[in-house]
Amino acid sequence: MTGIWVDLKAEQHPPELKAGQSILVVNKKLTATGWNPAPEGEVHSFEQELAGNQLSSLASCSGTGAGYCRYDYQRSNKRLVVVTVPASRPDQAGRVARWWMEPVSLNPAH
Repeated sequence: MTGIWVDLKAEQHPPELKAGQSILVVNKKLTATGWNPAPEGEVHSFEQELAGNQLSSLASCSGTGAGYCRYDYQRSNKRLVVVTVPASRPDQAGRVARWWMEPVSLNPAH
């Protein structure tokens, strides 16, 4: 029973990420620990350009202001949202600004 308790407890808290990390590093860490890319819609090509990557977790990017991009992941009944800001170098593909978890609705119509 202990193993189940640990898994359930871990699912209550977001993964340990750090502000300023490259989304490329974060994506690798998340997918290696069972978080699957789960954006709800299709991403436009201009959003991929703004994000500076082709990650399948990319959900959207703001074309104005600070240039935030959102990445969505899912594991079990939790969605993890990671928001980035543009990096100073394009090869860094965005830096993590904040993140949070949300419950996943099992019935999207409600």
